[in-house]
This record gives sequence, C-alpha cells and structure tokens, in this order.
Amino acid sequence: MAVKFGTFTLALACALSSGLAAAQETTPEPPVAHEDRLNAILWQMSSAEYEGAARTAYLAARLALDDALKDKTRTAAPEQTGDVSKLPPAIIMDIDETVLDNGPVQVHMLLDAKTRPGELMSHWFDRAVAKPTPGAVEFIQYAQSKGVMIFFISNRNADKEAATRRNLEAVGVKLPADIDTVLLEKERPEWQRDKGLRRAEVVKTHRVLMLVGDDFGDFVSAWNKPSPERRAVAAEHSARWGRDWIMLPNPMYGSWENAAINFNFRATPAERLRIKRDTLKAFDSGE
Repeated sequence: MAVKFGTFTLALACALSSGLAAAQETTPEPPVAHEDRLNAILWQMSSAEYEGAARTAYLAARLALDDALKDKTRTAAPEQTGDVSKLPPAIIMDIDETVLDNGPVQVHMLLDAKTRPGELMSHWFDRAVAKPTPGAVEFIQYAQSKGVMIFFISNRNADKEAATRRNLEAVGVKLPADIDTVLLEKERPEWQRDKGLRRAEVVKTHRVLMLVGDDFGDFVSAWNKPSPERRAVAAEHSARWGRDWIMLPNPMYGSWENAAINFNFRATPAERLRIKRDTLKAFDSGE
C-alpha cells in the first residue's frame, strides 16, 4: 500500500466536518470531535506553542547538562546506585516525539479508518523520513561535544533498528560504530515494554546525567499504574523535573491515555470516551 504523508490541514478540516455531521445523526449527545486526538495532533503539528514548548524543554536540558557534568556523584536513573563518580557520562533519550516527530503518520491514522494503525506505523518507520523534534538535534550535538554518550531507549520493535538508525543519522545524529546505543523493545527477550531493564543495562557502564522523554515510562517503571498513582510518583520526584528529567509535550498518544481509560484496551471508541468523561467528573470542580 502506498501511503502519502503531506499537507494535512484541509483533510483534517474535512474529517472534522464529516465526523461531526455523522455524530449528530447517530447520537443525541452534544457533538464532540469525531476523533478526540484531532486537536492534539493539530496542536503538535502546526502550533507555535508546541515549537516553543519543545525548544524550552531542550534549553532547560542544555542548562541542566552543564550543571550535571560538574557533579560527578549525580545520577538521573532510578536504577543507578552506589559510587558513580568514575563512570563516563551518558544521557538516555526516548526517540518518538522526543527526537523524531511522527506527526504525519498520526494524521494518516486519524484519516484512514481501514488500515490497521500498526501497519501504518511500520510503513512509516521503514521510510525513515521523520523530521526532528524542535531543538533535539542541537541538544544532542551539544552533549556529544561535551563527551557525553547518548543512548536511545525506544519501544519501537527491534526489527526497526536499521530504519531507526537511518532516520536518526539523516537528521544529524551521530551514532558510534563500536557500541550499540539504540536499545529497542524485544532486542533481547527480557526487554519488553517497560524500559527499566534497558536503563539498568546502561547504568552498568555509564553515569546517567539525564533522562529525556515524552512519556512517564521514559523516567520510571510506573507507566502502568492508575492515573492517581502516576501523579503521586511524579510528585515524589518533584526535584528531578527540569533538572535530571526533561519531559517533552505529547498530547497525541502515550501511557497517560491508557491510564486514563484504566487500561481497558478492549473498550470501543464510544466506551473510551465515556470512561474519559467519567474520569473528569470524578474531580471536584468546587461548584
């Protein structure tokens, strides 16, 4: 199947118009966006606000890196303990929506109701044409100029490693030839969705100065907890945010949404919408 990724604004507008018309014909509920990711994708792909947020995150990362290099006892990885002062420095980064922007394929998944999302993502990864997230490559190059090794821990499947490497190199990321720094899901049998074991592998040889990602699972192994517990864990680590941990915005998808629907992956789109609404109703508005 040939997939085209390009200008999307008109297509999104048409999809929204037809979706709302269909929703009005089939349900008495007030019209809600045909696909509740539409605004999220539109914001991430077209807004100056997203550009500013991403660049702000990477500026914070650059400033934090300078401080981290001065303190040889400092580590950002929860899996790292003991004396780390003699280990060479490293940063662990996620890839998707952290270094590479997959907005175009998210648009295609929004508009294509026939093709399975996994097939679209597979084709997109194979093409290796994703553009960089604003500020990402500049930050990586700055860190590497300081002698910092960059490890990429991603939940792309291991069979996409060659394509992933091509894409990273195409946007200006230099990958070392003598060490594997692209650690993907199922690259080893025990490397499943949780990234903790892969972080644990990195800390054996390097002092981790910083974690950079767009999902809670890029920082701790609490991504599969209910939303209130996730928030509590994030609060427990409040001193790390913006210092050891740098979060990129991604409203399009992520473990946050899975937690919001109580990990009920078999729920229909309508059921998911109801669960999300009920979640919001659970919060006291004070009225």
